Amino acid sequence: MAKSKENLYLFGLSGSVGKQMVFRNTARGTILAKSPRHTGKKTEHQKEQGKKFLKAVAYAKQALADSSLSAIYKKLAAASPNKLSAYNIAVADYLRPPVIENIDTTAYKGAATGEKILITVTDNVKVTTVKVRIENNDESEVEQGNATLHEGKWLYVTTATNASITGDKVIVTATDRPGNNTTKEVVL
Repeated sequence: MAKSKENLYLFGLSGSVGKQMVFRNTARGTILAKSPRHTGKKTEHQKEQGKKFLKAVAYAKQALADSSLSAIYKKLAAASPNKLSAYNIAVADYLRPPVIENIDTTAYKGAATGEKILITVTDNVKVTTVKVRIENNDESEVEQGNATLHEGKWLYVTTATNASITGDKVIVTATDRPGNNTTKEVVL
């Protein structure tokens, strides 16, 4: 892929030349690329991705129409090393759910209230809530509640005792600004 910056002849050029090459304008300059080749019918996965992308576009338009969300995405865009627009960042935010990297249950013994479970969650923009549910091995609920952000990690402090934690599950659900949910569980 060729890139052109401040070229008098190519400045602002966009579109295709035959079926060989395509000119695109981005914040990073004019890009000359090979024309895409479409091989026929879309697969089910491609159709699902297309639907998801349409929802992301709708979310981005709605987010940029909201003054508080628009300010957040514009601030992120201004700090973007790739010169992404606020719209691009909002679309990417919708398309990328949060990632639960680690659930640290080493301090959880079930013997007393106030025991701590640390959760590491990342997102390309912001994680808004992290919910924790502790279940017995028969799937009955021991307790559930929201974790709080503490020094870059999410902290859940237990509120109930649990006589036997063997085979029990800690189920964590993280949610980001667009409402994407990710769930991960750890068996004790």
